[in-house]
Amino acid sequence: MLPAVGSAALSPIEVAAVTVPLALFLMLACTAVGTLLTTEALRRLGGLTPGFLKFMSATSTVLSGLALLVVVSAPVDAYHDVLQIARGPAGWLPAFQGITTAAFAGLSISSFSRRVDPRPARGAALLASAALLVALALTFQPLSRSWWGSVAIWAAILLGTAVLGTATTGMLLGHWYLVTPALTNRPLLRSILWLLAALAVQAIFFPLALAGLPGSAGSPAHALAANPILAGLWGLGAVILPLLAAGLAYPACRMRSFMSATGLLYLAMIAIFPGQLVGQLLLFVAAA
Repeated sequence: MLPAVGSAALSPIEVAAVTVPLALFLMLACTAVGTLLTTEALRRLGGLTPGFLKFMSATSTVLSGLALLVVVSAPVDAYHDVLQIARGPAGWLPAFQGITTAAFAGLSISSFSRRVDPRPARGAALLASAALLVALALTFQPLSRSWWGSVAIWAAILLGTAVLGTATTGMLLGHWYLVTPALTNRPLLRSILWLLAALAVQAIFFPLALAGLPGSAGSPAHALAANPILAGLWGLGAVILPLLAAGLAYPACRMRSFMSATGLLYLAMIAIFPGQLVGQLLLFVAAA
């Protein structure tokens, strides 16, 4: 249960502590959707094995199931006393997450069955993913007081999904090369490039999202300076370290040094997960 107090009665440290389950749900939901979307994009471009597609469909289902457990245990609309969220979309998030998990499970089952056409299940999973992302963006859009801040929040959620999805898919795909090294390196190169692009663009839009929040005084620098520990951890985990690791993984992959590339992507993902989590806490603190 959340404390029955308004956000004005909570210190930044207390806001961060209270909203950890909310940040964890957002991170797991975006990781599950981003992983499925990245895998689907790579599948359409070619070069992936059926075994990897089966593995990734199961992985997305597990991640989505974990997100469902979190949001059922700590419903998002329970945070309305701490954050100015949209209670309507927030109340529907458990249902949207449940539908997404069911759609992912259907895709996983169809991918393992030779008698079932996976295309309908794939379409349902993509549709459920899009609906969940829209519901998430609508839930957190009211945190900002300006139209451009609202746009930045939408962009931050979509870019966070892209970062988490490409990082997870790339790291797992790198491990797949260690089993089947004869595969073309094009899918892994694409996932690394997408990760680098998403990290760079997110580093621009996330401060813009902070600038539109009540606690930022219209300046991203103010929001970052007001929470220096969270800001420093976000900068290291969500920007500097993953950009460095993924930037080194790209030439390693081009040289088909898959073990080195996979290790670097693993380091990138280790930094990205806590970096994204801290970034969401920083956003919630500035919003409260």
